[in-house]
Amino acid sequence: MQHPLSVPHLRRSACFRRLTGVSVATFDWMVEQLRTPWDAAERRKTKSGRPWEVGGLEDHLLIMLLYYRCYVTQEFIGFFWKVDRSVICRAIQRFETHAQKLFGVRRDPKITRREAEALIVDCTEQPIERPGEDAVQRAHYSGKKRRHTLKTEYVVTGQGRIVSVSASHPGSRHDLTIRREGANLPKAARVYADSAYQGYEREHATLEIPYKKPKGGALNDEEKEYNRGLGSFRVAVEHRIGRTKRFRIVAERFRNPRDRHYTKTSIIAGLVNIEGGFMPF
Repeated sequence: MQHPLSVPHLRRSACFRRLTGVSVATFDWMVEQLRTPWDAAERRKTKSGRPWEVGGLEDHLLIMLLYYRCYVTQEFIGFFWKVDRSVICRAIQRFETHAQKLFGVRRDPKITRREAEALIVDCTEQPIERPGEDAVQRAHYSGKKRRHTLKTEYVVTGQGRIVSVSASHPGSRHDLTIRREGANLPKAARVYADSAYQGYEREHATLEIPYKKPKGGALNDEEKEYNRGLGSFRVAVEHRIGRTKRFRIVAERFRNPRDRHYTKTSIIAGLVNIEGGFMPF
């Protein structure tokens, strides 16, 4: 008898997308793309090492997606596969290696000339477990969120494709610092950002940011209208970041090692792109 989280069982269920974050069609396409590197890894595996106790390619993909989408404990997932949580942990890390290479959004963006007409940048923060060391605590404490966080910058095109995901930074790092340390954007690209990026126009002349209300003064009608228009256009990046956060692992408090955060944000951004009709370059 199949367990309720098996691929054949879920495939027939209407809740497949709600449990995995992707459609059946996307799942099948990913399996097809992963088949060659996975088969090569399995051939190497037959020579040595402990057996893989959770099944083959489809089971590994399903486990990773369930973990990302629902962010239940690894013990919970292990219960259905009748294995220890350590087996689930190894399975996820093993599969992430393949998934990131094929689907992950990289730090250095590949941007077409058409896409460079409008790039939207923004940072988002995710709560993390409180670090044990005082210095690490201070570095990760976000004054804005008033808790310990990791910060990620996304670069999104006007059409909605996520073209870059930054490394994961401590929550105290300023958005502008992250941008300056991040991947270079095409010089001709028109970049739309919020007021946190004020000062970046010295490095990137075609930067569009909101007008800031002068101290003791007020914005005129034209400036207010410009700010409203810019805010409406920048909603695209908010929508894309919102779609990534449908995967609870990048929305709730991050319980995994901090050095694994970028791997997961990169893969999830790739999944959002695929679901949005943007195939990996």
